[in-house]
Amino acid sequence: MSDSFFVCQFMLQLYRERGEAPNFWGEPLNAISNASFLFAAAFGLDLAVKRRDLKPTTLVLILLAATIGCGSFLFHTMPTVATMWLDVIPITLFQVVFLWFISRTLLPANVRQAVAIVALVVGTSFVLMPIKSLLNGSLFYFPSLVAMWIYSLIWARKSEVERGLLGFAALFFSLAIIARSIDWEVPWSFGTHFIWHLLNGAVVYSALRTWILASPLR
Repeated sequence: MSDSFFVCQFMLQLYRERGEAPNFWGEPLNAISNASFLFAAAFGLDLAVKRRDLKPTTLVLILLAATIGCGSFLFHTMPTVATMWLDVIPITLFQVVFLWFISRTLLPANVRQAVAIVALVVGTSFVLMPIKSLLNGSLFYFPSLVAMWIYSLIWARKSEVERGLLGFAALFFSLAIIARSIDWEVPWSFGTHFIWHLLNGAVVYSALRTWILASPLR
């Protein structure tokens, strides 16, 4: 049998809901719950329009938020190597771009410092990515979680509006990682990965809202 066969078989075993079923709607909840990212992008765009903050940086983050939902939907309906990267790349890009923007604005970090922060968080994430035996592969997200908690404290100290906003995002992300980690441990057949999507929709919107509300800091 070819290597591609084993890759496909592996991908069919990633999530509890699919249960190795190869059909398009093998993961209905995991697929449909990606709408949360589209809602996050739509609400973020609405807020940006109301605050007249349609600068390129804001639009890039909104576009990436929508792309996360589309890429993840494709992966959870057609699990292949190509759609896996369509799932992973938008998530990584959103993290990189948001971390870069918020580091430059909130700290504020110079270019070298911002590069170092992004490289540390993303590099550590990819070092942890091959470790699948712990927390169902969720270790990949821990560097981002740590960074989010740190920045939530800085935001609470420096911002004059919604000081708990990034704190709520960090809390939602913590709960999302738990949901992703216990997907195979729960007794029901549809797992908990869809909760990961729903909570991360709230995380992405909170990040967008933070960036848009950061205008007084810029």
